[in-house]
Amino acid sequence: MKGFSLFGYIRNISIAKKLYFTVGIMALLIAIELVVLFFSINALSSVRAYVGGEGLWSKAQKDAMYQLLTYARTRNEADYRKFTEYMKVPIGDHKTLLELNKPKTDLRIAKQGFVEGRNDPGDVDGMIKLFRRFGDNSYIHKAIVAWTRADKLITEEFIPLGERLHLEIQSPNSSRDRIENILDNIDPLNSKLTICEDEFSFALGEGSRWLENVILKLLLIVALTVECTGLLLAITVSRGIQKGLSEILLSAKAVTRGDFTRKARAFSGDEIGILANTFNRMAIELEKLQLEITRANVNLERTVELRTLELESKNKELEQFAYVASHDLQEPIRTTAGFVELLKKHYYGKLDKNADKYIDYILQSSDRMKTLIKDLLDYSRIGRQKESKLVDCSVVLKEVLADMDKSIRESETMIVREDLPMIKAYPTELKLLFQNLITNAIKFRKPGTPPLIDVSATRRNGLWEFTIRDNGIGIDAKYHERIFVIFQRLHTRSEYDGSGIGLAHCKKIAELHDGKIWVDSVPGEGSTFHFTINER
Repeated sequence: MKGFSLFGYIRNISIAKKLYFTVGIMALLIAIELVVLFFSINALSSVRAYVGGEGLWSKAQKDAMYQLLTYARTRNEADYRKFTEYMKVPIGDHKTLLELNKPKTDLRIAKQGFVEGRNDPGDVDGMIKLFRRFGDNSYIHKAIVAWTRADKLITEEFIPLGERLHLEIQSPNSSRDRIENILDNIDPLNSKLTICEDEFSFALGEGSRWLENVILKLLLIVALTVECTGLLLAITVSRGIQKGLSEILLSAKAVTRGDFTRKARAFSGDEIGILANTFNRMAIELEKLQLEITRANVNLERTVELRTLELESKNKELEQFAYVASHDLQEPIRTTAGFVELLKKHYYGKLDKNADKYIDYILQSSDRMKTLIKDLLDYSRIGRQKESKLVDCSVVLKEVLADMDKSIRESETMIVREDLPMIKAYPTELKLLFQNLITNAIKFRKPGTPPLIDVSATRRNGLWEFTIRDNGIGIDAKYHERIFVIFQRLHTRSEYDGSGIGLAHCKKIAELHDGKIWVDSVPGEGSTFHFTINER
């Protein structure tokens, strides 16, 4: 039976399980590190609490001694009560010390003693755990010994000394000499207590430094373990994945070149290995399909050539039909208009008023029909110029404004224009696009307000966006799409003339240049037309 190999196991499990395994190991190690950190923080916090408790103990002892001396001088019972009040701190710690030294500790009593010693209740549990867990440590043991000696001095000498002084002062036969004899014991006792306090603080300081070093070493070991384990697992998993993917990539490049003989090797039983085997089967199928596609392409090319010839023939027929249709439609219109002109010339004003009105209607309808046929013919011819050229848009706009000079002057229109770019475009169609938009801006102006037209261009993401802004009557938002449909009018002919095909021209021209056209407008606040031309 073969031995178990961890790396072999990892190599053959799925990528998802590899990731779960890696993340699980890392999470476990991080959890261990957090436990160590939590333990370390609690231990250091407990040492800090003992240092603070020693300060409270020392201060209470000094304050009690001071009140005892004051009491000897003033013989005021209030000073003695202060002495007993201060002594509650060492007495409370004494209660805890006695309880912790018992074989079976009553934690409730131990906690109560520390609280009576004015230690923070939040620190009490940690202080008790430090005493019980690290009591055998040399540094902590030294501190406990110093605490025990000081506690013995308090309970066996200092408190009885205070009680003797109190009894002597309260005695009817109080003697000054006996009081002085009692007070002579205070300074030596204070010196002994100070020595114990110093030993306690020194031992705790050494213990704290020792604990910090231990904690830092533990954290360093755990951190290095986490890093090394994570790095090792990451390298193992990533190298396995990279090796398999590289093999598949080399085979894919070979297939791209048309070499279907190069097969991808499967190094593992995970998804990468499965993908390699699947890729090999796909390459075999692709080789078969390539042969079929080659044969189909030959047939398709022949079909496309035939269809292209048919389309070219149909387009020529459609162009010829458009020309003939427009010519044949214009001829009867011109004939009708000619005879009506003769009627008007010879009989206008000689018949009744209705006859004159009918003649005017016929002439107006004939003019509209000629305009409509011309616009339709222009619409069908857009894009017939097959080759685009490098066009200076500033020159094109200048030519358009020159052609429209009369209407611009009559309407008192002000044109504001920026420098426009050089682009590849269809010159005739581009000129018609500018002309239609500027014509509309002049036509749909506010009554009594001279038109103000601003023309600019901005380059954005491989497109030139042209903007023509006016101060005209504006367009309701619900018509922003409809106005670009052929023969769509928003106003009656009595309000504004036109065939309703101008903006349809503009849309077709913009699309011819791989662009689009749209409008931003609010009724009464003017319109802004935007169109884009692809940068070729």
